[in-house]
Amino acid sequence: MADAVITPLKASPVSHPFDVLLRLDQRIRERTPVQEAGAQLSEIRGRLALRLTTWNLLFSMDDVAEIIPVPRTITRVPGVKRWLMGIANLRGKVISVSDLRDFLTERPTTRLPGSQIVVLRSGEWDYGLLVDEIIGMRHFGPQHRLPSLDALEANLRPYVIEAFLNENQHWLAFNTGKLLTEQRFLNAAN
Repeated sequence: MADAVITPLKASPVSHPFDVLLRLDQRIRERTPVQEAGAQLSEIRGRLALRLTTWNLLFSMDDVAEIIPVPRTITRVPGVKRWLMGIANLRGKVISVSDLRDFLTERPTTRLPGSQIVVLRSGEWDYGLLVDEIIGMRHFGPQHRLPSLDALEANLRPYVIEAFLNENQHWLAFNTGKLLTEQRFLNAAN
């Protein structure tokens, strides 16, 4: 068997970091052999890894429209819950910006130098979620899957579809679709 030659992923000067992640995910999927015919796409498809407080969360790349720095101007909307930070202009499109940690735990996020906004698209609407930091791409196989979610914190449990353990770190696959259809999230009025 010949050794596979891996060429470095070159970023053009105008490439957005999110585009580089998408190209990297595509290259890994093209090179990943499917072990069995019934292998699930989630087992070979990369996920966006991010940190939120002490949690390592995984978002499906299918759900993420883009990753942006925290906008300098987020316009507060009167009469809404604290976790809805406000609205921001993203290249002429208005998006809501929510503090995901505050929504889940009722404790606001302290913005760090690495804080980012993950933009999710649902139909015609874009939703920005403040997270502590973007880690990059992670790939997990069935050998990393945890058999149970019983030990998961109650406020996070409704949004986690599966969990993985790799190198003594827990990784939680977050269901952004569930979040974006949650009435409590959609109705942020006080």
